[in-house]
Amino acid sequence: MSATTYANKNATCVSMTSTSGDYKTGNGPTGTYLTKTGTTFAPNDWHNSNSIISSTATRQQGGSLEIRQAARQLRNDTDNKTNWGQNDNTTRLYDRMSDITAWKDKLEQTIADTNAEIAALTTHKERTETALTNMNTPFEVVHDNLATRSIRVSIDLVDDEVNQELNKEVEVINGIKEKLQQKVNEAFQQLCALQDAYNAMCDDLADKMHCLDVDQACHSLTNQSANIGFHAGANCIKEGIVMPDAWDGHSNYNTQRAVAEMKASTALREAINNMIEQTSNDLEAQRLRTEYAFRKRIHEVQMAKDELEWQQRNTKREIDVLSDDIRGLKQAITDKDKPLEVAETRSENRTYRPRVELCRDEPHDGIIAERNDLLNTVSTLIDQHNIAEDAHTQLKQTLNRLDEDWSIKSNSLELEERCMTKRQKLLLVSHNV
Repeated sequence: MSATTYANKNATCVSMTSTSGDYKTGNGPTGTYLTKTGTTFAPNDWHNSNSIISSTATRQQGGSLEIRQAARQLRNDTDNKTNWGQNDNTTRLYDRMSDITAWKDKLEQTIADTNAEIAALTTHKERTETALTNMNTPFEVVHDNLATRSIRVSIDLVDDEVNQELNKEVEVINGIKEKLQQKVNEAFQQLCALQDAYNAMCDDLADKMHCLDVDQACHSLTNQSANIGFHAGANCIKEGIVMPDAWDGHSNYNTQRAVAEMKASTALREAINNMIEQTSNDLEAQRLRTEYAFRKRIHEVQMAKDELEWQQRNTKREIDVLSDDIRGLKQAITDKDKPLEVAETRSENRTYRPRVELCRDEPHDGIIAERNDLLNTVSTLIDQHNIAEDAHTQLKQTLNRLDEDWSIKSNSLELEERCMTKRQKLLLVSHNV
């Protein structure tokens, strides 16, 4: 619809009093009308314009298609590259964690072995120190033996075989103490070396554990993780970074150092064992020689003492048996009280029978006879008890005489036996060196 027609059809509805813009008013047969001023175009121009707009849109749509296809290709390529890059680094992190885990396992095993070796060498060192401390006991015992034997009197105060063996024992003990002290010093130095290697591996292991935690956290990160973000300087190389060969060599050095120190420690432990065994044998051999000399000095008196001890045991055994019999006799006497009470109670109660029933019948005679038998039995038991008590007293007197005689014999052996008793400590020392 043209502007003129539009104006004519709506002239009755528009009230125009002046011209405004590109429009002007006029009067027609039907009233006032409105017309637009300016250039008008031909139909060809109109058709050409439409054709140009359509072809331009078609050309731009084709260009847009190529752009969209290129964009999609680029997006797919970059997505694939991004995914492959992320997957490759995830794989690299996994491989790195495998390398770290392998070294971690090796370090843990070597640390456990080193710790066990430290414990073993510490035990050997403590054993050597204990053996060195234990040498004080034989040293004191031997000097006590020499001092005790020096108080012998008269003809017994001689420089006999026992004294000679005791002096040799002093020389053996002093030599053992020097050897033990030397091994204690060597063990201390080796423990320091082992501890240094152990500490280095523990530090290395702690670093690898921390690194493993970091790499595990990185390995678990995905595009959907909540704790991801941009970080300034993410590509910066930190100070102190090392190459993989240096990283691998560091742990290899720590483990090889520990292995070498464990080997040296094992050799030292073997040397300690051999030395302790040899010194123990030397000490034990000298102890046997010295005590053999002691036993020859006390053999004859010991025989008499053994005889007295045998008689003491027999006498004590007989006293115990007789004591049981005496207790049995006392119990037998006590056990007759109730039957006697029964007999006398029956006899008493039967005296209350009335008139002609108070008859001396068979129960009456039987009860009287039973009472008399019980009284005789009790008397016999009392006599036997008195005899047993006398025998018991005599056995005790005999035992006292045996004890006195044993004390006399023991006094003759006192000095030598005091030495032998003191030397019982050497038996424990020789087995614990």
